Amino acid sequence: MNSGEYIEEFHLRMEKIVSMYNAKEAFEMIIEELDNCEDKYLSELMGSLNYIQYEPVLDWIENNVHRTNSISQSWGHLAASSKFNWQRAKKWLENGRPLSLIALDAIMFCTTKDKRLNQSAWMRKIDPNLPGETNEVEIAKTIKEYLEKDKVPRTKNVINKIIRNIFEID
Repeated sequence: MNSGEYIEEFHLRMEKIVSMYNAKEAFEMIIEELDNCEDKYLSELMGSLNYIQYEPVLDWIENNVHRTNSISQSWGHLAASSKFNWQRAKKWLENGRPLSLIALDAIMFCTTKDKRLNQSAWMRKIDPNLPGETNEVEIAKTIKEYLEKDKVPRTKNVINKIIRNIFEID
């Protein structure tokens, strides 16, 4: 079986699990499979966790992010789908990379509204937000402070998107 077939077969099996079990049970079954997968497939296979929208996925992210060398937006997408909140965002930003990159992408997904180009159909459907004790000014201030520590183009670009999102600047 080639890697594409393996990934497709995995997603089909996990889709069936998600439809048949509650979030806790599905989570446990999916992470058991993910714990046994090769690290090179993790970023592609973890997408199955999006559909359970289960906060313990955030702990799983913290415990498994070390298994990849490249942090794609799919990690932030997963966090945003998993009841990501402002307290967790601040913690991940304080911890620095790689969690800070995931936090920034998750914040971007949680602040993107309507039909914007960087928003998937899934994000439009679940319409994630960023609950917690915060407001737009605090978010902007916190991510601008983070930018002083991590000035690479990727960080700057996502922070600019977040600022545009929260202040509705087109």
